[in-house]
Amino acid sequence: MTTQTQTQTAPTTAAALTPKFGTIDTWIALSGMGRRTTYDELGRGNLRAVKVGTRTLINIEAGLAWLHSQPAAKIRAPKQRIAA
Repeated sequence: MTTQTQTQTAPTTAAALTPKFGTIDTWIALSGMGRRTTYDELGRGNLRAVKVGTRTLINIEAGLAWLHSQPAAKIRAPKQRIAA
């Protein structure tokens, strides 16, 4: 008689892999924003951060929610060039 062991793994979704708080470098990697823009948005209050010792940790979930709330980019198709 053999017994089979079944292991269950949690689904690997983006939400399961995203940390609650992260460093500035983590935020930059996740969001695609630059360091300067990140600090500008922290100063405006659009991104939330806490200080733990000397480290600044950004609330990743709140930051991604803010990023998703931004208006969609309006990008026009390039103009057709007339061959001379």
